[in-house]
Amino acid sequence: MDERKKRILVPTSGYLPAKERGDAIIEVAKRMEAEILVVHIRDPSKMVATSKESEGWNALRHFEELGRENGVDVTAFYTSGELVESLKRFAIEHQADLILVGASANRLIAE
Repeated sequence: MDERKKRILVPTSGYLPAKERGDAIIEVAKRMEAEILVVHIRDPSKMVATSKESEGWNALRHFEELGRENGVDVTAFYTSGELVESLKRFAIEHQADLILVGASANRLIAE
């Protein structure tokens, strides 16, 4: 029997969405006794650092901080590639049990 924690994959587009949705996502992880794999996927066509890129790093750090404050394991990843294909590949490689996209306090997934 597989004894590992459930894994929730959380793609993030930047700091503001992470700040708005982070608490709700942490609560889902706590209820599921799951760990969070948060990922920011950079557009590979952008060869220079952009404000969006630093927003991605800030979002990852925000989730790490929320995890520490709430006793939830959070592992952050920063990668590049086409969004949908990268997410599918990432979910398979990291054995994600759930992907939360666009989750917020007012629009949580059904249990």
